[in-house]
Amino acid sequence: MAGRPGVLAVKGRHPGVTGNSTREIGGVRTATVIATPAQTIDRTMLAVVEEVFHVFWLARHPSFRPNELARYVYPVDDVENLGRLIAEDEALARAIEAQPLADAAGWAAAALGIRRDRVSTLAEDVRAYETSLEMMEGTANYVARVSVGEPASRTVERLRAPRPAEEIRWRFYDTGAALCLLLDRLSPGWQARSDRQPALTIVELMGEALRARGVAAAGFPEAETELFQARAAATIADLGVRRQRLRAELGERRGGRVVVEIAAGAEPLRVQRFDPINLMVLDAGAIAHANYLSLSGPQGSVELTNPGFVRGSFGGTVGVTEAAGRHPLSDGVRRLTIAGIQGAPTVGGAGGTVSLEAPGVRLTLLGAEAHVEGALIRIVVKSPRS
Repeated sequence: MAGRPGVLAVKGRHPGVTGNSTREIGGVRTATVIATPAQTIDRTMLAVVEEVFHVFWLARHPSFRPNELARYVYPVDDVENLGRLIAEDEALARAIEAQPLADAAGWAAAALGIRRDRVSTLAEDVRAYETSLEMMEGTANYVARVSVGEPASRTVERLRAPRPAEEIRWRFYDTGAALCLLLDRLSPGWQARSDRQPALTIVELMGEALRARGVAAAGFPEAETELFQARAAATIADLGVRRQRLRAELGERRGGRVVVEIAAGAEPLRVQRFDPINLMVLDAGAIAHANYLSLSGPQGSVELTNPGFVRGSFGGTVGVTEAAGRHPLSDGVRRLTIAGIQGAPTVGGAGGTVSLEAPGVRLTLLGAEAHVEGALIRIVVKSPRS
């Protein structure tokens, strides 16, 4: 780039740049950001610093890698857990706002105490997911916010902002950043120690700082605790309504419909590729996939890409997977429903093989049979013993 030594430019978008993330490009871990004219400079710079920091973090702190599959078994409809999360967020917000250091320490101790009680009821994989998210995403957001000069009050606003129950992942971006901001006051120089001891968590660092100060935890009056629980109950009730509404809408959606069922005794299909952001976990181990999905197994494969995908929407061609076991994805898929197919699917195959093609849908399955019932095509993959 003329006038910018060391800056290289290429016309168009590099194929490795698909979003705000990190990718291996030319054998080098690289930060990638997509900036649009609608974004402010500060918002773009937040993303740039966050992703560049991820490159550093992934090389230096290998202990913390969030298992994204744990997100889909997170107890988002647990009122008690959500009520305590809201209380923990408020305690962290008050700690950041407090001017006397003793008050900041008291509310930080309150947040850690609430967390200790809360996580004791969570499964180990869920606890590890929370910790890893805070360590990877919380630290990166802290660095980005400090680098662009964002006031700590913005983190307080994020902690207090209402959040849909299913958006639990992004909650730990803010709690992690909040803990880092508080460590700046309660344990100056904590970053150097974290770099020397990369297995230490920011919660452990905070606990040490508070014990060294002999801090007594602040507390919420009972009336506030009841308000937190009431807010949690309302948030979860809203999630239930939206889940039911989406289920009903997909059941009535116009267009073609394909149902793939794996018979008892047959190997379930395994998830190969899916969009981890644009989906909704429903009830009974079901997930609605708004963007793309690919499944495969000994019987063949299914590819789904929504031609009408719009971020934040479940319009167009949507797939609903139903789990073969406890986990909605990692234990395999026993049933797949694809709704809203535009155009008449082409069905073929011979000798126990079923193939189907439609806009956004392609599948080939062995040992299967297809039944056409108007706009519904039902494909059953039979057990090898049948």
